[in-house]
Amino acid sequence: MAAQVQQAGTPAANFTLLPGTVHFDRRIADFALILAALFTLDIITTHVILWLGGIELNPYMAGIVTAPLAHAGVKMATLLLIVTVSIIAETNVKGSTIGFYAVIIILYLLILVNNTIALVPHIAG
Repeated sequence: MAAQVQQAGTPAANFTLLPGTVHFDRRIADFALILAALFTLDIITTHVILWLGGIELNPYMAGIVTAPLAHAGVKMATLLLIVTVSIIAETNVKGSTIGFYAVIIILYLLILVNNTIALVPHIAG
């Protein structure tokens, strides 16, 4: 009687960062990428405004925006928190992520509109 060994695959093939109960939704990744782009634009426009002599209007960020790496770090930590909350919310209430991201995306679009309005006089001459 011959013994036969069956392999279920490599250990790396069975590795996952998320628990098996969490269903990964592509929308979370898409919205996170949109937010990452908006955060990046916010950082860039804010630093251009500061470079042109403007001031940060958000009192909580006023001390942070003077250091670009700290500013980027806070934005990355915020994005990580948002993604974590959205994954937890999606596991509890399917589809809840859409409204959550919609509110945050609209908020950051308004921030970018404000930054753009502040930059227009400098760009126009």
